[in-house]
Amino acid sequence: MKRLLLFIAAIAIAGKVSAQTCNCETEFTYIKNFMEQNYAGFKDKQAQMTKPKYDKLVAQYRAFTKLPNAPEKCLLIINQFLAKFKDHHVAIRMNFDAAKLDSAYMAQREIIPVSDEKIAELRKSTGFEGIYDFHDAAKYKIAVMKDKTELHDYIAVIVSSNLPGWKKGMIKWEGKMVSDSLAAGALYMLNGKPKPETFYFGKDAIWGDWHRENTKPARSSGKWEPVASRKLSDKTLYLKISSFEAYNAKNIDSVVKANAEALKTTPNLVLDLRDNGGGSDYTYGPLMQYVYTNPVKQTGASLLSTDANIKGWAAKLDDEERSEENKNSLRATVKLLEANKGKWVVNSPDGVINNFTKLPYPQKIVILVNKNVASSTEQFLLFARQSSKVTLMGENTSGTLDYSNWVEAPFSCMPYILRYSTSRSRRLDKGEGIDATGIKPDKYLKPGENWIQKAQEALER
Repeated sequence: MKRLLLFIAAIAIAGKVSAQTCNCETEFTYIKNFMEQNYAGFKDKQAQMTKPKYDKLVAQYRAFTKLPNAPEKCLLIINQFLAKFKDHHVAIRMNFDAAKLDSAYMAQREIIPVSDEKIAELRKSTGFEGIYDFHDAAKYKIAVMKDKTELHDYIAVIVSSNLPGWKKGMIKWEGKMVSDSLAAGALYMLNGKPKPETFYFGKDAIWGDWHRENTKPARSSGKWEPVASRKLSDKTLYLKISSFEAYNAKNIDSVVKANAEALKTTPNLVLDLRDNGGGSDYTYGPLMQYVYTNPVKQTGASLLSTDANIKGWAAKLDDEERSEENKNSLRATVKLLEANKGKWVVNSPDGVINNFTKLPYPQKIVILVNKNVASSTEQFLLFARQSSKVTLMGENTSGTLDYSNWVEAPFSCMPYILRYSTSRSRRLDKGEGIDATGIKPDKYLKPGENWIQKAQEALER
């Protein structure tokens, strides 16, 4: 009996260990298959790459999962594979407590030797390489070194640290350059586990969190505001909407109502949508009546119905920020998907929006846009740019709309959540996709200019 109990206990322990072990190749294969079956843009993206090139890409990243350091690099490997789809709606987020130390995971992390001679050499660097302090210098110091591999171009290695579990030589972050000053890669959190991150290389600073040793940290440029408004002059009103996410819907509604009288009497409006990465289409509803001048042609999108996509859409009903009206619309969508499993269904039909009346004010509108404008904000711009009142000014938008309506699903065993698109715009069938270029403004503005002032001048000229 004693041997039997020991045997059962051994099986239980083995089962627990097995459940906690996550093989990188297995997880990569799961995510690859999941995207092929559920991502609305997969067939288009594969056709753009060609199937042989896609198969070669899969083989390349599968090989990465078999490298000795694959357990530590697995998130980076999968995230870089997903980046090849070139869809900003495809992303990964953490599903763990980043502050809770994972001692077992930390004990297995790779150590990169950094000699005193190398540190002295890096202290003389004037390029991206160098010795950097965290913005709270007492916490840790890193050595940023060029280390060109298939997975990264730069690594940031701990030189000294007061963080629990962190040792000299552990990688704090690693990134591959995607432009002359921006890297995409992984940031290893307080508990040692990675999250996807981007790193901006500026003068003596990286991403605002690290500054070169013996230099002062840059001050924050200011407080982020979800919405804002002010009179620029008697002729021009200014409204800023920082996000169309569901959490900001009440703020948008409030700022529009608070400025209702000004909107009825002021000739000009500057609508600042810079850095608005989108959210939900219904949140920009209060703005539409002020923009509208004539019937607006609209091309809709189709949804891919799969079990995972249905589950993802149903999960949106748990969002307490959504109105009951919006939830009723979601329930109708879920019902439509459930009745058409394995098919494409029309989520939004093609048609003409003509249920508004042209208002006498504002008479002219400038909408400010930049490269960070994306998703639902771009959908609003497709509506707004058909108005005779509207001029778009700034720079090309992100181009994140051809595949949209993202939902989320968990990884099979790693503590992460996959975000991906479930809809495909039928604009693509007309050759009117925007993801390759973004939406172009009517008038370009230069980065160093005062864009608000330029918009006001254009309106009051």
